[in-house]
Amino acid sequence: MSRKAQDKEQELLLFNTERADAYDLHDESFFRTLEAWMERTMQPLLTGTHHVLEAGCGTGAFCRNFIRYLDGRAVWETTGVDIAPAMIAWNERHPLAHYRSIVGDLEDAGLFAPESFDLALCPMTLHHFPDPRATLRNIATWLKPGGYLFIIEPNGSSPVNRLSKFIRRCLELVMGLDYTRRFATVNETDHSMRSYLRWLAQNDLAVCHRETWSILPSTCPVGMMNGSRYYLYKMTNLLWQPLSGNTLVLLAQKHKESV
Repeated sequence: MSRKAQDKEQELLLFNTERADAYDLHDESFFRTLEAWMERTMQPLLTGTHHVLEAGCGTGAFCRNFIRYLDGRAVWETTGVDIAPAMIAWNERHPLAHYRSIVGDLEDAGLFAPESFDLALCPMTLHHFPDPRATLRNIATWLKPGGYLFIIEPNGSSPVNRLSKFIRRCLELVMGLDYTRRFATVNETDHSMRSYLRWLAQNDLAVCHRETWSILPSTCPVGMMNGSRYYLYKMTNLLWQPLSGNTLVLLAQKHKESV
């Protein structure tokens, strides 16, 4: 079966912008929730020094937050990678100790040497690949034995996420591609928890923790589409709690080599 390739030109058209920080959409409450989750699940990585990959880093908002949070407890020597030069330029204008970033394509297997990292973060990155298997295979190769992969992504099994994508396709038919291309690319594909579990197993990554979250802004966002989705999430939280989380969270560990 043929695999749909990522349209890299479309990614650059949307994200290679001078307003790179406009895509930092998560607020302080989101990061506080994430930090509490890390304290429960990632203790081996919260002390000592670790080499970290932030895959699809954008402005580095995720890892920058964690570097500050762990200050005095752990050192995350982090390399951020993004396909958009404007994102890397933003990082260079806002230097942070222990954080560097480079322009690169996560589907390029030669981007890093094998077994380079103790931890790889995929913060809302993999849904930008219609088929993320090559990216996951590379990340697994770049991880050291015993290293961890943290994934946080839109939940492709969420009823509201699926409805949202259907509505977007309808809007494209009625209003044209230019309407939706202002906030999304043709690449965006919400993958299911089941798919991620299968792909991780194929790459010798054992799942340590998995769950779904409902991440909502504190107030209803502006715009018909975003506002409708906000209230639909609130409704499904009451009806289908096991399925309704709009965000999936996974932590997996690469098998250690036998002695």
